[in-house]
Amino acid sequence: MNKKTLIVFTLCILSLLPVSGATFTEPELKALLLSNNLKLQQAIGEQELSLLDSKDAKTGYGPTLDLTISATYLQNTELITIPGSPALTPPLSTLFPMRIEMEPTLYNFSLSLTQPVWTWGKLKNGVAMTEKLSEIRQAQKFALQKSLLAELQSRLYAQQYLSRMEDLLDEQLHYSHVLVSLVQESFANNLVLEEDVLAASVSERQIELAKVQVAQQETRQRSAIGQLCNITLSADDELAWEPDEKRLVSLLGYDLKTLQALATAKSQEQVRIATLMGDLASLATSLAKGDLYWKPDVAMQVSLEYGGSKFPVFEASWDTTDDYTFNVSVGMKTTLWDGGKKFHEVRRKAIGESQAHLDMAQVYQAILSQVEQAYLTLHLAHENLAYLRLKGESLEAEVAQQQLLFDSGYGSEADLLKAKLASLSARFETEQQWLSYTGSFVTITTLCGVENPLL
Repeated sequence: MNKKTLIVFTLCILSLLPVSGATFTEPELKALLLSNNLKLQQAIGEQELSLLDSKDAKTGYGPTLDLTISATYLQNTELITIPGSPALTPPLSTLFPMRIEMEPTLYNFSLSLTQPVWTWGKLKNGVAMTEKLSEIRQAQKFALQKSLLAELQSRLYAQQYLSRMEDLLDEQLHYSHVLVSLVQESFANNLVLEEDVLAASVSERQIELAKVQVAQQETRQRSAIGQLCNITLSADDELAWEPDEKRLVSLLGYDLKTLQALATAKSQEQVRIATLMGDLASLATSLAKGDLYWKPDVAMQVSLEYGGSKFPVFEASWDTTDDYTFNVSVGMKTTLWDGGKKFHEVRRKAIGESQAHLDMAQVYQAILSQVEQAYLTLHLAHENLAYLRLKGESLEAEVAQQQLLFDSGYGSEADLLKAKLASLSARFETEQQWLSYTGSFVTITTLCGVENPLL
């Protein structure tokens, strides 16, 4: 075997080997989400911009220093003339104008300092608004981070239970195939009716359809997890995570009023954002009131100017002529009347403040409603799980009895298969209820901030 043939043979062998995908644990997925999620990165950028706006607003307290420099070159300065005057002597000056020679360069320097003195609270309120907006952006970032982590946890729960449901459907499908074959054989021997064959075939088809639906849901969950973490999850990648069902059940130790009180606490992000939005609207009203008529802004300006043909400091005799000035000014500016626009602006901001308080009340109502709905769903799923647990025990006993009858020769294989299918169906319903339960569990823990439920 030559070298080229050996390489080709090796590559073929390697291509036939199973390719193992990556394994992602829950802490790894959380770390990827916090570092890679696009929405979270955008929220972080918005918070940083708000911090820069706050810093810019604070600079308004201090002075503004402006420097203006210009240099001009004059050509043919000897042509600059001043007409003669009858008062000059000799009288010939009335006939011949005077010619003045100038330097060909002209420099102008202006250094001015402007310091606000009194603004009727506009500077203070403007700074407070930018700081409040920065707090809102920070709270929104934390709320988004909490929401994304909750979504990740919810989808991990869903992916795990959907995987279990798919395994149960595979097992049901196997028994269903065997049952359909038995019923068709019995129909061929005139032992059963055609309706029995159709019923078995329809049941088999329903299981196949459910398997396709569950597989699609599982694929969507994996895709959504990948989007949350900004990674691509292949079919070979494994999500190494098991739900802690003891922790899930522990949340039942809270009553509805306690959970609602926790969800509407001032420390919760959604409540804090609504409160900050109300404060921001109040500051906007105060800012508009400070800009009303007959409320002048007062500022002081200090300026130092120089203008001459000599460049200062670097050229000789630049300071021999009186070409520089020093000025101190105090000015006021106010609007006397603009048709009532400023009154309208104050009214507009006051309405916005009232709406912000209404929004806050709506946020409280929405949170209370979400907690109540999740709480009721959680307890309903818990009751269904208790019912399905008893039902499963009963069906398992039925399977054991049918197995005993079949082994003893008194029972039929069809009855045994039907008992197994019924037991698997109950287990499938149990996984569905756990899926509903975990969705409500994540909703409550996220809204209420319950990191460690009652154990």
